[in-house]
Amino acid sequence: MPELEPEERVHNFDELYLPLSLETARLEATRCIQCPAAPCTKACPLHNDIPGAFALLEQGDVIGAALKFRETSNGPELCGRLCPQEQLCEGSCVVGKVSLPVAIGRLEAFVSDCQREQDRLPGPAAPPTGHRVAVVGSGPAGLTVAEELALRGHAVTAYEAWPRPGGLLRYGIPAFKLNKAILEDKLA
Repeated sequence: MPELEPEERVHNFDELYLPLSLETARLEATRCIQCPAAPCTKACPLHNDIPGAFALLEQGDVIGAALKFRETSNGPELCGRLCPQEQLCEGSCVVGKVSLPVAIGRLEAFVSDCQREQDRLPGPAAPPTGHRVAVVGSGPAGLTVAEELALRGHAVTAYEAWPRPGGLLRYGIPAFKLNKAILEDKLA
């Protein structure tokens, strides 16, 4: 999996991992052996259908793979970068018992980034209800609540004490872990 060389890293705060190509992502997805018990899914706090997403990615259906992750997660572009996969899904990967585990987090971030770049994010699903909701805080929990309520047709206003929205994602996560442009896209 490509990443910035240490000599480059010391001169910037860019994301550590370099973008994947579709070919590299598909090749990595083929490493998933589609375990019937899916220990990676069981280890995931969101119970993402990881083998299902990788089966789609392996076939070249990047958007389908992203939508599979979005079935259980409002922010796979964030989770793919921030979740401690090494201890959770990747730590439970059967392939990891004999080799390096499948790069689950990298692939989750890849498919959700591709979906975002193609501007194919799920839009409002429900007609407006006429209800208005205030969400206090625009960190990960506030954003999740706001998105879920908006998808159900409610008008949502998020309030934030800090100068800009994003909470912990903006002010607590360093740029080498989460490129702030991804957060800006999520907030848009």
